[in-house]
Amino acid sequence: MQMAITFMAVVAGLIFSIAVALLAEELIFGQVFRLFFGAAAVSAPRPQSTSAPFRGADALRYPNTNSAQ
Repeated sequence: MQMAITFMAVVAGLIFSIAVALLAEELIFGQVFRLFFGAAAVSAPRPQSTSAPFRGADALRYPNTNSAQ
């Protein structure tokens, strides 16, 4: 029983130490949470062609989209 309590105290100490280090890093540099919870990169919109030959070229350039409109 004493070994289990010691193990729980060690694990709690490690978790607390990591939490304090993460908080200190965030207060000093302010980059960690932005890395984990930042917005995903937004891709540029695909240009729309108006004439049929250009739609065929778009189909070759963007094969995974439905360019036949």
